[in-house]
Amino acid sequence: MEVRSGMRRVMLSGAIILACAAVATAQIQPEYDMGKMQMVFLSRSTEWKPKDSADKTRIEKNHRDYITDLIKTGKCALEGTVPADDSLYEILVFKTESIDEARSLVNAFPGVKAGMLKTDVVSWYAARNFILRPDDPIVQSHYIFGLLLHGPNWTAEQTDQSRRIQAGHMANINRLAELGKLVLAGPFFDGGEKAGVFIFKVDSIEEAKGLTDSDPAVIAGRLKIELHHWSVPRGMLK
Repeated sequence: MEVRSGMRRVMLSGAIILACAAVATAQIQPEYDMGKMQMVFLSRSTEWKPKDSADKTRIEKNHRDYITDLIKTGKCALEGTVPADDSLYEILVFKTESIDEARSLVNAFPGVKAGMLKTDVVSWYAARNFILRPDDPIVQSHYIFGLLLHGPNWTAEQTDQSRRIQAGHMANINRLAELGKLVLAGPFFDGGEKAGVFIFKVDSIEEAKGLTDSDPAVIAGRLKIELHHWSVPRGMLK
């Protein structure tokens, strides 16, 4: 199918960028709007202590109302929360090439201003037109968010072995896209240990782990992946 074929090319483009650490935009098909966005990781601050339970409830409500308004006005392109027992609190995406603009928006979040949440903003490269406006009314849909990190055997050096591993990594990405399990993927610019993102439409962490454990780059220790439950407004992901 055309959508599936297009998704496969998107995944392949992202994998090439991960391998080469360069953006070959001339090779990207124009119907797939590949470009820079800003991904925001919000995590719970271990230092922050609420005045009382009512204080925590008030800040959380103000934060949620603020984010909902950003979604409804289109300022926030993609947003998802994680379970309360996760180290992360929320992951968002802004369709702007300016990391400073994204940081300015994030610093106004009620949860951030109160010190309840810590922030990390990273430039991300993916298919912007695969991120859409949510359904109205907003109803949550379940995904698994995979954060790709540099593994213990990661090196930027290109060798025959690393190129073989990367070829297998790209083949695995294509396989997951063909299965309809991998919805969107893309690498980070200057993400430090953060290498990229896999977003899965599967029912469980265990299923997503089974898909990623077969990746040659993960097997070789060049990459590792953290998996998180992620509740996203329905319709936001193509």
